[in-house]
Amino acid sequence: MSRRHWMSAVAAVVASALIVPSQAAAEPAPLPADLGMAHLSDLTVETTAGGTERLRFSAMIVNVGAGPFELAASRPGTDSAWTVSQRLHHSDGSTTESPTAAGMIFDTGDSHGHWHVRDLEHYDLLRLDNGAKVGTSDKSGFCFFDTDSYAPQLAGAPAGPRYSYTSCGHADSLDVSMGLSVGWGDKYPWNFTGQYIDITSVDNGKYRLLATADQGGLFAEADEANNVTWVDISLSRRHGRTSVKVLGYGPDALTAGSEDVNKGKKGNPPGHE
Repeated sequence: MSRRHWMSAVAAVVASALIVPSQAAAEPAPLPADLGMAHLSDLTVETTAGGTERLRFSAMIVNVGAGPFELAASRPGTDSAWTVSQRLHHSDGSTTESPTAAGMIFDTGDSHGHWHVRDLEHYDLLRLDNGAKVGTSDKSGFCFFDTDSYAPQLAGAPAGPRYSYTSCGHADSLDVSMGLSVGWGDKYPWNFTGQYIDITSVDNGKYRLLATADQGGLFAEADEANNVTWVDISLSRRHGRTSVKVLGYGPDALTAGSEDVNKGKKGNPPGHE
């Protein structure tokens, strides 16, 4: 080999060694959901024919995260237990399944004829002076889907609903799914079955009605510090009639952490002026 050809060959080898291999494609970024509660609304006291007093209210669980909150449940047969997984979304459009300890329930007394996830939301009534719990809701199951646009300004929030009640299945279903899009909420109106706390034995006075999303920490989400909202109220009985008065509101899913959580804000919640 001539000196010129030898030097050219060496140069080619060196040049090829200096070429940096192309980097592997970047891993897709996770798009975590973020559960929270909108402000409670429509507070009223209902007295049944039997004399039971019920503090009724509307509540809405919301998703203010970067991706949908989605659950998929399956079972091998109608007599088998459900396996519930959370479907985690990623920036490239892919999803992964993460097992959860969540349970399912069908008969919640609401005549809706579909499956519900257990304990997705929790409602408590506390004394305002010492925090003692005086009541809790018996409602145990929720079939959640997009009913109300809550935060359309969030990136990834669709203009219309993406999830509906039809995926909650029926009694014989072997596969069901539920979801909340980014910026959307699932509202349970005040007059729905179980949407109340029994206050028959609760004295007149000041109380805090507390609503919590995923109290048991069953699901993966971006931030659990914004899972709670509340409204401070007073209960009074006069001339055989019980009334409720709103004293102030705590934070909602978007404002949690931005105000003194020990002080309610007087007036109506945003959007309810």
